[in-house]
Amino acid sequence: MTLQPEQIFHINLINWFTYTYPQYENDIHHFANERRCHVQQGRVLKRMGVKKGVSDIFIAIPASNKSGLWLELKVNKNKPSKEQLEFLERKIERGYAANCAWDLEQAISIINNYLQGY
Repeated sequence: MTLQPEQIFHINLINWFTYTYPQYENDIHHFANERRCHVQQGRVLKRMGVKKGVSDIFIAIPASNKSGLWLELKVNKNKPSKEQLEFLERKIERGYAANCAWDLEQAISIINNYLQGY
């Protein structure tokens, strides 16, 4: 199986995070909403609570006067969908940090700044 660029981005970010912040390795979560499936399986997933627009990564650590960090990961010229932008905005309104990153360095900077209180 060949990994897609966004999958590689996710894996590299999780590897960096668990190496850099081993004390928080159980506090970073990936939401696998990007999968393709049959219509019947999609209905089951929807009934189970899978929602369009949910960000890729959630860091469940209160910091920077926020309740946690939601992070949408994109590669190349990909743009967040309308649902993804609305999700990020709702999370900001509810007291979370929420952002979008297009490469590993940007994601690392967002996470470090969040956890260091900037």
